Amino acid sequence: MPIKFLAAADRLMTWCSSAALPVWSSCGVDSNGRFVEQISQQGSAEADVNRRVRVQFRQFYALTHSHILGLSTDLTETAERAMTQAIADSFDADDAALERGCALLLRADGSVLDSTRDLYTQAFYLLALAWRFRLSQDTKWLEAADREIAFLEQQMGSPEGGYIESIPPRLPRRQNPHMHLFEAFLALHQASGEARYLKLADKIFDLFEAHFFDEESDCIIEYFTQDWQPDPLQGGRIEPGHMMEWAWLVDQYGKQSERSVSAYSHRLYAKAREIGLDPVTGLLMDEVRMDGTPIRKTRRSWPQTEYIKAASVLAQSGHAPALGHVTDVIETLLDTYLNTEVPGIWWDSYNADGVAADNSAPASTFYHYMSAVAAVSELSQAIRTKGLAGQLPEDADKPAGGVQVTRRRAGSPL
Repeated sequence: MPIKFLAAADRLMTWCSSAALPVWSSCGVDSNGRFVEQISQQGSAEADVNRRVRVQFRQFYALTHSHILGLSTDLTETAERAMTQAIADSFDADDAALERGCALLLRADGSVLDSTRDLYTQAFYLLALAWRFRLSQDTKWLEAADREIAFLEQQMGSPEGGYIESIPPRLPRRQNPHMHLFEAFLALHQASGEARYLKLADKIFDLFEAHFFDEESDCIIEYFTQDWQPDPLQGGRIEPGHMMEWAWLVDQYGKQSERSVSAYSHRLYAKAREIGLDPVTGLLMDEVRMDGTPIRKTRRSWPQTEYIKAASVLAQSGHAPALGHVTDVIETLLDTYLNTEVPGIWWDSYNADGVAADNSAPASTFYHYMSAVAAVSELSQAIRTKGLAGQLPEDADKPAGGVQVTRRRAGSPL
């Protein structure tokens, strides 16, 4: 039995249930029921900061998923109130049927600051609807999702494939919003069993194979021209965190579509580790070039959660070294990024010298942590109940190659 991993998994889930969820469902919600954008390192909600609409939907997802995982029992009312408020705030007042997409940015009082119809934001609205249906089984939320999808197809569909970035349109085109649409379509399919959502995910996967995944380098291309050529103005910027996120999503797609696509997950995972790991800490840097030359040596919190997710699904499929990787990353996060004076928040980033930036904890990151907790929970359950441990060597908890991680208290060099 991989005792070291199971202990780390238990620590992470305890942090989530006893620290993070209480903070973000109380201090992280203002008097009107809206989620705040960030909490200071001293534990104060910064309620006067403008609100990104997608953060409202991401926080709804986080609280809802926590309930389904059994990590909370009393937060659904908080989540529902915030979701209802976000829809009222971000859709046009005369759009009672929710057919014209949601706005991008709100002021702290809920009034619209930027009415741009942003693809990234629409993706998280769909993700929230998927989880709202999963929680309630009320088909009106699938009907709302279908109206939103119709808006995307009619108003944001691109003749070159995929969707435009926004209304009004802008360049460069990005893989990132499409990745989150992929996630939302898979969530809708998983929650409902409806084949139409999987067909939409198929179309995004076609884009992944045709444009996003670079066969020569095994990297994910981030930025594109209008006709899906790599944008020459972006200098070949690669985000290892997104490569890990795609590895996790492709694994999920393979399970739901019953297609044999696991080679992509393994290639992305291996390449992200090859070019993206900081040699001192063994954690992912924010941005590199295809050859591994660092562009931004900073290490934000969220790429590490995507590393956890990708490692978890690879470990569950029998890739033994990944179990050691996920164990190390969980322990490192708990001892550094999550080792804050106010339990339940996080240091958002460490700089190139290994010092935590003393910035407020962004609420948007809780979405990443909750999905990482879910992946770890699934792997832990598989090991405990399905005999997965018998498929792994006795030393699977030990990192296979790579650099050992040195753990130090958050705020001090990492």
